[in-house]
Amino acid sequence: MTVRAWRAFVRVRFVARNGLLVRFQAFVDPGARFSVIPYSLWHGRRIRWAPAGILLLRAGRPAAEALLWQGVRCDLGATDIYLLDPDAGIRTGPHRVVAKFARQRLPPAIESSSILGMSFLADNAIRLLLDGHGEDTTGYLMVG
Repeated sequence: MTVRAWRAFVRVRFVARNGLLVRFQAFVDPGARFSVIPYSLWHGRRIRWAPAGILLLRAGRPAAEALLWQGVRCDLGATDIYLLDPDAGIRTGPHRVVAKFARQRLPPAIESSSILGMSFLADNAIRLLLDGHGEDTTGYLMVG
């Protein structure tokens, strides 16, 4: 039996420390609580971000596993992105992204994309619509 795995990729631009916009692949994962910024993006591409902490609490107790990604420790922080609609020529943003920032590089297949989690959609009041009919699965992010 042949099966297909799908991801909802979006076109985004991150803001570098020098203010220029940085292209990096991203996909929406509403099953992820937080967004994830790979080491090669925040460190290698020098994006602008503000650390928010290195520890999360659950019911008043440290939850070390909450700041792990693929077995790598992460810091919690925030950055901004712009969403692009190349067909309409529209750019929206900046949109705030609260994310796990990986502390080390992972294999290239894992480092190649950033993840926009459920908190990104909720924090920015963005609606995700996916249409899985037929061969061409499509989706939309509705802002505002």
